[in-house]
Amino acid sequence: MVLDEQMRSTKRGYRKTKRAEDEQRTRRRIVDAAESLHATVGPARTSVSAVAARAGVTRATVYRHFPDDEALFTACSAQWVSHQRLPEPEAWTALPDPMERLRAGLTDIYRYYRSGEQMLTLIHRDADAVPAPVREKRIEAQHRWARTLLQPFPRGGSTKVRAAVRHAAGFDTWRSLCVVQGLSDRTAVELMVGMVAVAQGQLRAQHRPR
Repeated sequence: MVLDEQMRSTKRGYRKTKRAEDEQRTRRRIVDAAESLHATVGPARTSVSAVAARAGVTRATVYRHFPDDEALFTACSAQWVSHQRLPEPEAWTALPDPMERLRAGLTDIYRYYRSGEQMLTLIHRDADAVPAPVREKRIEAQHRWARTLLQPFPRGGSTKVRAAVRHAAGFDTWRSLCVVQGLSDRTAVELMVGMVAVAQGQLRAQHRPR
């Protein structure tokens, strides 16, 4: 009797484990499907029905794992980000010279933009369809990059320098220069460093004793 109960308990444990593994596989298929659709048609054109069809599950199954669009988008975004090599502003702080840090930071940022260009283009295009928490997290990361780039400038940079640096670090700027105009990342970085240098030089010229 004791042996029979142990066997039944083992079988119950096996079924529970298998059920949990099946649920995890289903969840991964749903997230994979959403990520694929976001990268090909964009968030605004990704419906729950399309995700369900791509994942090979029903709409009810999608909603069982993700009760709303925000939950699904958050999981999808986290998975995509986990596969990227994100910019590392902490590494830029080793460079105290403003222009050296700007060059290194933009090189790092532009490398990230190029590797994620397809997804990032659609995310920016469909910004209104991106849940606010996900959108705000991306924007805060961009603000942190700009703050790190501006930190070595005197007083954090003039109004012109701050505007130039933030413009240089933006995805739309990179895409215009490197995708639309066909510049290399390196050439685009040097162009933007030159723009900031001009802004900084103009500031100094305005305050030069006459």
